[in-house]
Amino acid sequence: MADKVIITTDTGSDLRPENLEKFHIDGMIPFHITLGNKSYRDFYECQPHDLFKFFDEHNQVPKTAACSPSDYFEFFEPFAREGCDIVHIAMNSVFSSSYTNSLLAAEQIKKTYGTSVYSVDTYTLTGAQALMAIRAAELRDGGMPAKEISEQIVAMVPHVRTNFLLGGMNYAAKGGRCSMLVAFGANLLKLYPMMHIDEKGIITSPKKFRGSVKSVQDQYMDYVLDLADKYADYRRVIIGYTSDNRELIANMHKRLKQYGKFEEIIESVTNCTTATHGGPNTIYMIFADKY
Repeated sequence: MADKVIITTDTGSDLRPENLEKFHIDGMIPFHITLGNKSYRDFYECQPHDLFKFFDEHNQVPKTAACSPSDYFEFFEPFAREGCDIVHIAMNSVFSSSYTNSLLAAEQIKKTYGTSVYSVDTYTLTGAQALMAIRAAELRDGGMPAKEISEQIVAMVPHVRTNFLLGGMNYAAKGGRCSMLVAFGANLLKLYPMMHIDEKGIITSPKKFRGSVKSVQDQYMDYVLDLADKYADYRRVIIGYTSDNRELIANMHKRLKQYGKFEEIIESVTNCTTATHGGPNTIYMIFADKY
């Protein structure tokens, strides 16, 4: 067994520096974001407001790209060189090749350094992925070895509910995920879809809410808190958003404080990958089930 276990993730998790430090998560590899003809590292060099500015100026959705096997090898190598095993909490393999690429890098790390990288396909992203990374760090801090941690996180996958509310349909239409006609109709009727990711990583839209941005946010939170009443592990909830709309953020905090059941509220700004698909005013509130 390695002397130390390292917990890593990618920027798909939406974890901010203060949360990485608080929960002792050792590293976060950035995806690649292309604005025009220039590539940036998600989070470290590019934030959602940069994407929205680019969209407004060019009427074009930025492109995203997964980390390559060589990116992962360079990311894992300093930890492996120190003799550490690694548990990597990866973004949904249905959306991205990042998980597969991390496995290829793990094989090379094993051959080169003899240490193990256990990469976990979370079949999700954003706050749900963050919850798994935090739980992995807690298990590590409790003395659990890397292989067992990865098994525990795999078992956790079906018990984290990923529901998020899109801020509109324009970005989905420009990115080819729905037709411009559908987006026009949704905007005309003030319809906002809630997206759900199931335990196999498949995304659907089980509900749509109608009204102003504030009204729709309240409807979404009512729906998610009803689920919490039935299923939630109340240790923590993660709220996230793509744009700095302080009214919406304050409303989320207010509703959760009124609800009063979660022991910890973690706030995050979404990664650029999620912001590219959702656009401004996309929000989420995510928790794990009791199991």
